[in-house]
Amino acid sequence: MSVIFDNHCHCFPPLGHPGEADAARLAEHQYHVRFHGQGVTRKRDNVRISEHILAGGKDGISWQPDVNFRIGKFGKLEYTKDGEEYYTQWMPPTLPDMSSSADYIVAQMDYVGVDRAVLQHDRIYGKLDDFLGDCVRRYPTRFVAAAQVDEWVGGRADQLDRLKRQVGELGFRSVYFSTGGFFHTDFSLEVNDPSLEPLWTLVKDLGITVHWYAAKLRQPSVPDYLGELRQFIKWAEAHPDIPSVLTHGLNNIHYDKDKPNRFSVPDELFQLLSFPNWHMELMLHLMAGDIEFPPYEPGLKKVVRELVDVVGAESLVWGSDMPACERTVTYKQSLILFQTQCDFLTDDQRALIMGGNLARLYPLA
Repeated sequence: MSVIFDNHCHCFPPLGHPGEADAARLAEHQYHVRFHGQGVTRKRDNVRISEHILAGGKDGISWQPDVNFRIGKFGKLEYTKDGEEYYTQWMPPTLPDMSSSADYIVAQMDYVGVDRAVLQHDRIYGKLDDFLGDCVRRYPTRFVAAAQVDEWVGGRADQLDRLKRQVGELGFRSVYFSTGGFFHTDFSLEVNDPSLEPLWTLVKDLGITVHWYAAKLRQPSVPDYLGELRQFIKWAEAHPDIPSVLTHGLNNIHYDKDKPNRFSVPDELFQLLSFPNWHMELMLHLMAGDIEFPPYEPGLKKVVRELVDVVGAESLVWGSDMPACERTVTYKQSLILFQTQCDFLTDDQRALIMGGNLARLYPLA
């Protein structure tokens, strides 16, 4: 029987309690959701507005607007501008204390029929080394955990020691690397910076995978996103032996109803996925622009078919972003819709995307 392996789940303790959400992490979180698919809602009348209140004039911490950004409850991120209160529905309202325990995610997996999951480790959730280590210890056959480093100083000795501990002591099997971390340097760095070479050497020596998040994924500027893909291509050429997974799918600007290139796959992505060790996550509900459905629009199915035809099912993995996915679809829908809507896939292709490729990257001990 084929394994169902989710590339993208999150376990985290209650977010936003006193002392937990430091200023630097909140600033990065604000940047992370500046163009979020759920947009900006005015609190007093619950009306969605078009203004991107969280976005600065330029990318980087130096241009971050001061809006008293904070973690709310029931999935909301809250902020204030000119005395007016706003929020973004970052998580579903089913998370009253903004937490997602290992027991909760495993119960969801059991209900849906998911066998295993990768626990991603973006810094916006906090430094969860020991928390995720406990999740893996309690559920060793269900979870694979990604390590975390401070990306903008990833080659520094303390970050290397931290990664060694997460892998050697806590049993993590990959590292989550978000280019959003370069926010702290106003994006004066990129993944090919020489200062990061000690990190990539260690990653190779440890034999772990890199799970990438492209910070320009939600950027309105398509050239910015394509530029980041070209940086990844250069990195892949220099590090062909390091397995990599590009999380979150395509930049959803390609699915904007007002854009002429809607439902297109850029050549840069095809080139990146031509490297044998590179994979891309298919998170179609997010790739659709965080809109509600079913069913998938025909253009999304066209994208999956094109990716399979050009780079092969061996380069693709399914991911849900649970529990965040439940803003728009249930966990079960995120699985079943992919299984049923992409009816052009062969059984073997579907088995690879739904879990076979990840099972090859992360075999059970």
